[in-house]
Amino acid sequence: MGANYTYNQDSVKAQNQRGEVPQNNEETYTVPHKNNFQASQQNKPAIVSKEYISPLKLTKLHTEQLEKPAFVLPNRERHYQNNDWLTMIIFVSIAIFASIRYTYAKYIKQLFLSLFNYATSARMLNDKNYPVFHAAFRLEAIYYIVLPIFVYQCLSLFKWKNTTINPAYFGLIFGGVLLYFFGKKFIYLTLGMLFETQNETREYLFNYDNFNRSLSLFFLPLVISIQFAPLKTPVFIVIAGLVVLFILNLLLLKRGAIILLKKQFSLFYLFLYLCSLEILPLLLIYKVVV
Repeated sequence: MGANYTYNQDSVKAQNQRGEVPQNNEETYTVPHKNNFQASQQNKPAIVSKEYISPLKLTKLHTEQLEKPAFVLPNRERHYQNNDWLTMIIFVSIAIFASIRYTYAKYIKQLFLSLFNYATSARMLNDKNYPVFHAAFRLEAIYYIVLPIFVYQCLSLFKWKNTTINPAYFGLIFGGVLLYFFGKKFIYLTLGMLFETQNETREYLFNYDNFNRSLSLFFLPLVISIQFAPLKTPVFIVIAGLVVLFILNLLLLKRGAIILLKKQFSLFYLFLYLCSLEILPLLLIYKVVV
């Protein structure tokens, strides 16, 4: 029979216990009405205490989107104003150099070697019958163009006496550079005739031109870097140019001493000869500028 019946030991009568066990086990809960809940919330006392943070009444929310930092290249303010004409002059120098880069590569190699090897310089002197459009004359043209540009950039960078830098001022610098170099050559030739040292003077002037041609290949990328490099103050480039110019002038003075000592010049006359034409003019220019 089922589990709803019980059996006594002394009786065979089965009693149904289903009716004795309560079958409804559910509990009843009373849910408060919505209006009663709101009324109970309104009857709560307000909390007024310094221990609690006063609520802020925000009517608007301000949102701001953060921009991602972009990669920015370093730049500098250009010190030159309206100087596209200077870019054109630099472009002309680059075009002249491009015309000799591959055609006269062997000559350029010998040119740099002659700065430190006197035998190479003497051999080039014997073969100096260059045509008019030879690389030697083109390099001289580059030197007489880029050196005034370098001087112009130095004056612009250091704001010499607050002078307004313009094309007319550059033309004045260009004329002064040409007057200095050609005037010095004329004085050398005149002194060579007076002291009967024409051959030694011509050899020295040939080495002088070789040093200038080599400097043209150095100053060309230098002035391009000063003009277009993204640097705030390219002072270290200017200083590097001045250091190289000073070193090559010392080498030129040494070469001049070697050449003139072959003529058995006394050291005293040699000192006067070189210092009066090489060192003294530079000191005068420095005095005028500073």
